[in-house]
Amino acid sequence: MTRQLERKYIELQHAITENGGVECAQLPHVFFPEDEPDVYLRKKLIAVAKEVCNDCPVRLRCFDYALSAGMQGIWGGTTAEERQALRENSSSVKPIRATNYLT
Repeated sequence: MTRQLERKYIELQHAITENGGVECAQLPHVFFPEDEPDVYLRKKLIAVAKEVCNDCPVRLRCFDYALSAGMQGIWGGTTAEERQALRENSSSVKPIRATNYLT
């Protein structure tokens, strides 16, 4: 793990702790639906996960970390495929610095 990635991970964990936890920690099967063989159920799980992310106060830090780390699962309201497309489709896409958006 690079220093920058380690710093992002620590910042994410700190934000989660400050928030008193995050809802996704209680629903791992929802946030890691890749192994679900039923396509319809997998799509429903992804929709539920994204809905939970919409209300999450650490969403941007989560997205930033996942985009940088190449994580699987739903992070920051995006799938691994969506984050991969962001990385592939634009060399100018840089991870969002969540600190720029927090109040």
